[in-house]
Amino acid sequence: MAEQQMYGVTHCEPCEECVREEWQSIRDGTLRWEAYEYCPRCLVQACDRGRGVPPPWVRERILAREGAVHLPVGGPGGVPIALLRRVYGLSIAEVVAAREQGYRATPVEARYLMAPTP
Repeated sequence: MAEQQMYGVTHCEPCEECVREEWQSIRDGTLRWEAYEYCPRCLVQACDRGRGVPPPWVRERILAREGAVHLPVGGPGGVPIALLRRVYGLSIAEVVAAREQGYRATPVEARYLMAPTP
């Protein structure tokens, strides 16, 4: 289950001066994400962060910027199915599809999923 914290919520109409950044990291063996928005014209800023997989809007922006890593699922050299289900909360049907087609992960998620477990 993802843990999420909202640090500020202020909205303006998006303009050419708006700055929006999203990123993921692995800290203390945990997948984390952060999102930051700032508009110098409207003098507003918002920060959001959490543990686990980011919300879809953050994840899609990261994928658009950094690209996807196609991971094999199950079997030797693949992401363990139990880990994939635990991290993403996939249904059985989604796991079956991922087993057949692989899984599309962000580069940070790929490092996290493929890291050797102690």
